[in-house]
Amino acid sequence: MSKKIIFYRKIIFKIFILISLVLFGAFGINMILTNKMLDERIEQRILSDFDLAYNTTRNFINLVSQTSQMWAKDVASHSELLDSDRDRLKRYLQEKKIEMSADSIILLNDKGDILAQIGSEHIVDDSLAYRDIVRQTIRNQTQTTKIARERETFILYSSAIVKGEGDLSRVLMVGYFINDIFLENIKNNTHLELALIGNSAVMSSTKWGSSQNLAKLPISYLQYQNLLKNPKSTSQTRYQDRLYIVNVRELTDRESLTSGSILLAYPYDTIAKEKSRLSRKKLFIFYVIISVSLILIYIVVRKYLKTINELTDAIEDISAQKTYRDIDIYTKDEIGLLAYSFNQMGSELNILHTDMQHQIESKTKKLDELNKNLEKKVEEEVEKNRQKDKIMHFQSRLAQMGEMLSMIAHQWRQPLSAISSASAGLELKAELGKADKDTIIKQSKNITKYTHFLSETIDDFRNFFRADKCEIETSYSDIITSVLSITENSLTNKNISIIKEFNSEDRFMTYPNEIRQVILNLIKNAEDILVEKSVEDPYIKIVTHKSNNKDILEISDNGGGVPVEIIDKIFDPYFSTKLNRDGTGLGLYMSKTIIDEHCHGELTVSNTKDGALFSITL
Repeated sequence: MSKKIIFYRKIIFKIFILISLVLFGAFGINMILTNKMLDERIEQRILSDFDLAYNTTRNFINLVSQTSQMWAKDVASHSELLDSDRDRLKRYLQEKKIEMSADSIILLNDKGDILAQIGSEHIVDDSLAYRDIVRQTIRNQTQTTKIARERETFILYSSAIVKGEGDLSRVLMVGYFINDIFLENIKNNTHLELALIGNSAVMSSTKWGSSQNLAKLPISYLQYQNLLKNPKSTSQTRYQDRLYIVNVRELTDRESLTSGSILLAYPYDTIAKEKSRLSRKKLFIFYVIISVSLILIYIVVRKYLKTINELTDAIEDISAQKTYRDIDIYTKDEIGLLAYSFNQMGSELNILHTDMQHQIESKTKKLDELNKNLEKKVEEEVEKNRQKDKIMHFQSRLAQMGEMLSMIAHQWRQPLSAISSASAGLELKAELGKADKDTIIKQSKNITKYTHFLSETIDDFRNFFRADKCEIETSYSDIITSVLSITENSLTNKNISIIKEFNSEDRFMTYPNEIRQVILNLIKNAEDILVEKSVEDPYIKIVTHKSNNKDILEISDNGGGVPVEIIDKIFDPYFSTKLNRDGTGLGLYMSKTIIDEHCHGELTVSNTKDGALFSITL
């Protein structure tokens, strides 16, 4: 008797949920893609309107430039401008200003001083020689057009040369303001809000949904600078409780020198309403489609439910009785084929089950034997590798101890010689009867000092090879100082300079004696190569610094570097470039093992333009 299946475990329910998820997922993806496409179209439309407004502004500036140039050239040809009476000059300029519909006319002498002006914020005798347009006109003696800032807005000036009988005698400047009226005309054609910006201040603007023009930037200064650097980018801002999409473009004069910028804003209200309407429409269509789809799916699947339940009951009976029997389902569809195949499989499984049981028992027995032999072989190989590592470590220690003894012998040579000289001198004075008390005390102190130095050298050697059982707080500078106390004398006698750059004094937890052994090995290798190659002005450079929260020590030399063909092998055991001399091939291998495995850091090598560079990162 089959047990009752909970509704949420039935196939029809699972299929229903699966298809529902697929439909919802498809709708979600479609919504995302559609919204993305809609956003792209809206963005393209906005950028197109921005380009239109920007190009309209530029075309207007070009038109004003041509107009001002034409009038400036025409007026400059009149001899009245050479009149020396300033009142007559002012009246004449006033007439021409009205005739040209210009906003400003300025007449200057050849030094840039104002002789007469109408409509400008400047006064007579002011000097405009500092302005680019005046300076270029006087220097090049040609007509020039520039955009300038005057009366908190932009003004476009065109200059012309007023020639007398000889050389240049005067300069005429005709100006037209680019003001709010012009921007309102552009707004009527593009539905955009605009503002002309100079030195991050609003020069002129449209109303921006209010009764007055802008008094300050509607966006932050940082936002303004970012948009100015990326003319094709947009940003959102809120002004007077209204959301806008804004864009900033550079505003240039006719010679492509930046004079200011134009701020373009697109009201977001229309876009939001249209997106909302399309979203509601798509949501309604989705509800209709998914409702119809789920009803059809339920009808189709339900007719197979009875047959599936029969198949389920039969399989449960087989499972409970641990035997295989035929399933009485003979429908001419996939389920009937499944039942037929199941019956065929049942009879074959009865046969296979017995054979498989015997094979499993036999294979299990063999596998147990193999496992026992494999464990024994693994243990043997592990022990061999452990002994091999111990031998290599011991060999490396012996090599380092030999080098260390050589260094100690080198350091002992001078104090032993000094002790010998002091004792010989004391003995000679004693034989000659000239050994007074002060001389004996002085020479005894010298001998004691040299003996104390020899004792310290032995202590350094003993501490150097003492194994660290736990991590100790230290720094690279402490470790390097202790190593150089042993090696620096030998390096100095070989004319090898030590360059130290301690850029980090951070302290960290590590095994200092093991780090000392690695540094000693790297310095000794550098010393050997410098001596072997007889390098001119040899040096060993030691640098410490911090990068990405890691403490780094770099040791480099000017010995020519590691050949490219072997640089990937120098950390291999028993690989050495000193095989014809006294190299064991274990120094760098053990150094790599100490840093990477014991100290949990990294030892790497690379070449510089002068030589090899070894880096320790902890």
